[in-house]
Amino acid sequence: MDRPLYALLGAPVHHSLSPALQNAAIDALEIDAVYVALWTWEDLVGPLMRSLPGGNVTVPHKRAAAAALDHPSEDVRATGACNVFWWDESRGLCGDNTDAGAFRTAAEALLKAELTGCRVLLLGAGGAARAVVHACCRAGVDRVEILNRTRARAEELVADVGAPGAVRVLEGGEGRSEEAYDLVVNATSLGLDPSDPLPVKSEAVQARALLDLVYGRDETPLVRAARAAGIEAADGRLMLLEQAILSFRRWFDRDPPREVMLRVVRLGE
Repeated sequence: MDRPLYALLGAPVHHSLSPALQNAAIDALEIDAVYVALWTWEDLVGPLMRSLPGGNVTVPHKRAAAAALDHPSEDVRATGACNVFWWDESRGLCGDNTDAGAFRTAAEALLKAELTGCRVLLLGAGGAARAVVHACCRAGVDRVEILNRTRARAEELVADVGAPGAVRVLEGGEGRSEEAYDLVVNATSLGLDPSDPLPVKSEAVQARALLDLVYGRDETPLVRAARAAGIEAADGRLMLLEQAILSFRRWFDRDPPREVMLRVVRLGE
């Protein structure tokens, strides 16, 4: 008999540690399931979600995933993005956004302090950026300033979040070296390919810390540049771990072995 199939839907997905993370936990608990990564076109996101017992969604399909749900969580409605889904016999296709909670855990671990009162520079305005803004507003940051290639998309995010006093859009040329931030967050996909340009030059901003939501087999170029500039920096692995744990609980209604998953993250298997 075939094992139930859970999947990560996105484009690209070849770099993802999610299969290694989830399969390590599944095997450790002897659950009858397997998790795979599927490179997916946007028009197939909804049909694939409905064909599976559960899974995750990554860039660039989190908004398409949210639109496909029968029963979105409060965080999905707040962010307009879904990164974890599961099938429920009574409610249909359900989904949540665990990126917001996972981001806050990762950011506060990097800062060694709470986000409350912090000044944040956010690069990007896609699905991951929406979760970051949601988490920052919930944490009570002083402000979030968004720098995005397309200003209109960033303004749409601000309007959707409904917190104009705490969130604003910077002009495209603004990096503002005179402005000091507690945290810079890269929520763009730049860095997935080692040949990508940096989403922002580390010397263009003053910051205590930088969190790159992108990760790969090696440190991302942005993390390396930030550390060379004396900025505390980390890639997206801790956030990945936290959202993977939350996803696992949604599918199997039990806690995964955190140490097993953490070992995968550290080794980059």
